[in-house]
Amino acid sequence: MKLLWIVSAALALAAPPLAAAPDAFQASYAVSAKGLEMGVMNASLRYDGETYTYQKITKANGLAAVLSGDTLTERSTGKKHAAQLLPEHYVYHHKNKRKDKKDEFRFTTATQVDGSFDSNTYQLNVPTGTLDMAALELTLMDALATNQALNYRVLSKGKLQDYRLRKLGKETIEVPAGNYECEKLEVMHDNNERQTTLWLAPKLDYAIVQVRHQEDGDVIETRLKQYQ
Repeated sequence: MKLLWIVSAALALAAPPLAAAPDAFQASYAVSAKGLEMGVMNASLRYDGETYTYQKITKANGLAAVLSGDTLTERSTGKKHAAQLLPEHYVYHHKNKRKDKKDEFRFTTATQVDGSFDSNTYQLNVPTGTLDMAALELTLMDALATNQALNYRVLSKGKLQDYRLRKLGKETIEVPAGNYECEKLEVMHDNNERQTTLWLAPKLDYAIVQVRHQEDGDVIETRLKQYQ
């Protein structure tokens, strides 16, 4: 079973502007597959002085928890400088009864990274403005609010990736938390075998309300249950 918070995407060659810091929030999401709720994800952004922590924990529930024991933890920490966020440390840990995958790295400078993926260590030189996958979500919130281009560079699994998204227009959707008018986006994948669509609500400062990811015939949905 896949319990993934999939805000994956594609980032382009120009370094993006630093994200303006969103307000602190807490949110919970239902994760479903084949129309059945398989897990719950809790997300939170908090500030402690001049630092931020954005964390998401996804856990299987019900029968899925018994069968898989699936847990996914993703966390981005860094500095809040004036109104901007500067990522410093990232952890992605996906664990169940069959596997234990971990991706972790630290920005030692604005353009240098030390990390490890699947127990293999690496050092990389990266462009200024490179993001981790969690910080990408916070940057996307600011980009939509200020009408910026949706092109980024992201470090994931020891590789620098280009991420691109495109707007599909506005759509009002119903999720467990209620009805929201959303900006609908599509991740520009390199092949047609994967499709990722996101809905972000201006009413919630462009927080993610729903994600739908389709791959290998499977559809995984993440839908907002509560936001504060």
